Amino acid sequence: MLKRDRGTVLLLFPAAFMIMIILGAIVIDVSLSHVRARELEAVASSAANDALAALDVEALRTDGEIRFDLTRAEQIVREAVANGARPDAVVLAVGVDRNRAGEPQLTVTLQLEVDFVMAAAMPAGLDSTVITRTRTASILG
Repeated sequence: MLKRDRGTVLLLFPAAFMIMIILGAIVIDVSLSHVRARELEAVASSAANDALAALDVEALRTDGEIRFDLTRAEQIVREAVANGARPDAVVLAVGVDRNRAGEPQLTVTLQLEVDFVMAAAMPAGLDSTVITRTRTASILG
């Protein structure tokens, strides 16, 4: 090591430290987003399963047709979300579509805004992200 090279590590340390802080902040915020997305998926799945209670039982008994009362299903979903792990989630849609077998299934779409912990303090100005998850539930025959 030459005498003139002494102390160069001291110049590199602040830059390396800043990079480590930024990478740590990214890891924390991405992890938080993934946790919130998993929670939102669980709430959407649970709400979709609960909404199966909106099945029109009379139509099923009389003509074997699977029908849902969408007004009742949406009410059930809103109650399930309000009482679930993420009561701050927004119900975007409750609907009926068909699965691969052509049978009707309930579809629930929820949205959640996740506030970042670390990125809000960064110069880029990112303070939140929006996560949307859709889950379905169907009557087993």
